[in-house]
Amino acid sequence: MQTSRNSESEQANPLEVNQEYIQSVSQLTADDVERVKGRKPKSLGIRCGRSDCKRDLHCFDPSGSRLTFTKGRCQSCGIDLIDWDVVHVRDLRNIDAKFDFFKKEWIRHFFFHVPITNRIESYARRNGFEGLAQILDKQLRQDKMLRFIKEFDWNQTKMLNGTIVHWARHATASCCRACMKYWHNIPFEQQLTAEDINYLKALAMRYVTLRIPDLEILQQSRVAKAQSQSAV
Repeated sequence: MQTSRNSESEQANPLEVNQEYIQSVSQLTADDVERVKGRKPKSLGIRCGRSDCKRDLHCFDPSGSRLTFTKGRCQSCGIDLIDWDVVHVRDLRNIDAKFDFFKKEWIRHFFFHVPITNRIESYARRNGFEGLAQILDKQLRQDKMLRFIKEFDWNQTKMLNGTIVHWARHATASCCRACMKYWHNIPFEQQLTAEDINYLKALAMRYVTLRIPDLEILQQSRVAKAQSQSAV
């Protein structure tokens, strides 16, 4: 089954027989994710240019060779859904509104709803909340993220075969410089600043707390216990 930027109807079965093309994230199981994680994402239908406008899942990516609609609108149906003034301001006070906007794009919605598998959860618990934050910081400081390098961009962040950190970056549009450009208004020619990194890291960690809620609670408990013991 071929994909395009046009709206795509979803069938009852999440994976087509043999081709295993993902039709609906809502019908995927954790076992499905682990079974196909080694496949090329595009062969599964996981790509930035995909949309399903009938289900209010769009594509706002303007990086194609030619814009179908005005920049900022869905490039499949032309609908204007995103308040880009809100999205582009790097302010965590309106993070809930931003997450609602992220979920309007097919690729972001997918990673907000893909089932958490035992592998993903085990990795998160093994590293803990602070450990994941450190991993995020390290990834965002890699040269291929700090600045736009054409030969690396669009494919430098793992998808299903990645970790909760990679999923968080796809969901919050910090997976490549192209996504950072149109979602966060960070130009290609600008190197990421410490402020940019901290902001993107905060968005990704909020995603982590949404998907595995007790990680942050456990971290707070450990900190409180350590402070209590040091006060004795």
